[in-house]
Amino acid sequence: MPSSPVTSNVDELLRRPVVLILLWAGAVAVVALAAGHFWIPLDDGTLAQSAERVLHGQLPQRDFGDPYSGLNAILGALALHFFGDRLSSLRVPLVVGFALWLPGLWLVARRFLSTAAATAATVLAAILSVPTYPAAMPTWFTLYLITWGLWCLLGFLEPGSPGHPSMVGSRWWLASAGVLAGLSILFKVVGLYFVAAALLALAARRSDGSRSYVVVTLVGVAAFLALLGRLVLPGTTPTGIWHFFLPAAALCGAVVWTTWRGVPNRAAAASTPRQNGAVSDEPIGPGSKAGDGVFHLLADGLFFLAGAVLPVAVFLIPYLASGSVDAWFRGVFLLPTRRLQSAASPLGSLTTALPGAVAVGLLWLDTRLRGVMGRRMALGLAALLAVALGLDDALGGVVMESLWYALRGWIPALVIWGAVAWARRDASGEGGIGPGALAVVATAALWLLVEFPYASPAYFFYVAPVGVLATTALVGGPNHRPGPVLALLAAVAAFLGAGYGVGVAAAGDTPLDLPRGGIRVSSTDARTYERLSTVVRDHIDGGSLWAGPDAPEVYYLTGEPNPTPTLYEFLDPGSSRGVGHLDTLFVSHDVRVVVVNRRPLFSAPLDSSAVTWLYRTFPAGDTVGSFSVRWKETP
Repeated sequence: MPSSPVTSNVDELLRRPVVLILLWAGAVAVVALAAGHFWIPLDDGTLAQSAERVLHGQLPQRDFGDPYSGLNAILGALALHFFGDRLSSLRVPLVVGFALWLPGLWLVARRFLSTAAATAATVLAAILSVPTYPAAMPTWFTLYLITWGLWCLLGFLEPGSPGHPSMVGSRWWLASAGVLAGLSILFKVVGLYFVAAALLALAARRSDGSRSYVVVTLVGVAAFLALLGRLVLPGTTPTGIWHFFLPAAALCGAVVWTTWRGVPNRAAAASTPRQNGAVSDEPIGPGSKAGDGVFHLLADGLFFLAGAVLPVAVFLIPYLASGSVDAWFRGVFLLPTRRLQSAASPLGSLTTALPGAVAVGLLWLDTRLRGVMGRRMALGLAALLAVALGLDDALGGVVMESLWYALRGWIPALVIWGAVAWARRDASGEGGIGPGALAVVATAALWLLVEFPYASPAYFFYVAPVGVLATTALVGGPNHRPGPVLALLAAVAAFLGAGYGVGVAAAGDTPLDLPRGGIRVSSTDARTYERLSTVVRDHIDGGSLWAGPDAPEVYYLTGEPNPTPTLYEFLDPGSSRGVGHLDTLFVSHDVRVVVVNRRPLFSAPLDSSAVTWLYRTFPAGDTVGSFSVRWKETP
């Protein structure tokens, strides 16, 4: 029996639209302020140069090596056109997207939590997102889109739930989710992870207990796990297996288990369209006609995938017209595999996963202990945490380090809990979690792969908001208030995320005083790039500039075009930095100034023979930060 509705003064207050609008406006204002601070030169330079190239009529992948799928460069070009040719303009769509994303977050959370708790979850997800890295990276836009895509998917999986307007023919929810998935792929190929999660959720939902359905499920799951294993397992560590492979494998195992046992899904029957678009009341389970589940699953998948293909097909029209579709597919799906070798940042030892598992264990206990026992446990944990933080300096920072590991490691453990909860569904299709909650958990499991292979803190924050939604799906119900331990853990997560965001904003304390600046960066970076721009301007003398490796920001900030199609050298298999190639390039483009990045982030530095040749060909020079600037002396 569901528990009686839980009401509170806070719930009543937050049911007023004006209060929610004020909270929304405050969050957007904070992000708009944060968007003026901090940068990573390579990232902002890549975004800006890609957008500038599109503004001048070039196509991503065909004319230059865009490291992403292309739509982000087009959006950036529009931003430069309408808001001015400067770095700050690129962040306007980021803030607008954030403002449009927040309602989607709230709507998904509200399906599982009360109004007050859903608002708190939305605030937490917002804290653990854009403020931690306010650059207009395509992964933020994919996050925005898959959140709304998840909301559409929930409208199909659990029809009639609050917050979803009715549609004629519920599969239109699937088509809408597919369109959003396709758009996310056009920002960055990681949108495919949401496609995989949605298909897994659809397969779990349509189980009818028939032998044919079991076979289809087994084949599909086996193929998916083989692809996933091929991606993440070679050369990985035990922590990588735990973080990237085991959560998805556990969910797949749970889906296969319930299918094998013939557990029906009553929610599927509620939205099986008839030919006239009406909803069928025929159950999908052991009593239905053999093969019906497979038929409906194929129809579901067709609607979803057709929606995903539509925006991609429209996007590819210019490529079709110019005969360069192969260049787009190669740049989007094949060349990124080079990142597995050149742009990897592995997770730590397996012990770093333990704090996350402990946090999820406490959360599980919180769902079992109500009333006085729950409050006592929360108070005891709060007291223990306060004492530990007070001793953190004496302990060498191990407490804060453990809290960060708990934050990063909570999603894999949470997903495994969700897999067990789905596997607990009984023969009537009851118990455990519903198909909507499974979809959210599956999205979190696959979205973890955004951190692969570069598991830096910034990449965790791309994932964290989906982890918050998965937590709401597991611990909540629209008529339940989360327990006190969950509130404590959420407060700790908010504290860590807010502290990280404040640190990021504080690191951008000096205006980048260049025509194409408009943001605040570190004082060291401001001095470096302002001086670098002056040196290049003083010696370019109507010629061209060459900068590298991995120095796209130099071209953009100096206002000089890149004479090559290369942004990252390691991603461009056609780039050569040998003496012969450079000599031909410099002569054909009248290169008069060379900026050598002595500490490229990803690509290998120039070899000694090329450096020697450059110093001989461009005898005059200066050192500016990590750059060696060389030029030809004027007669």
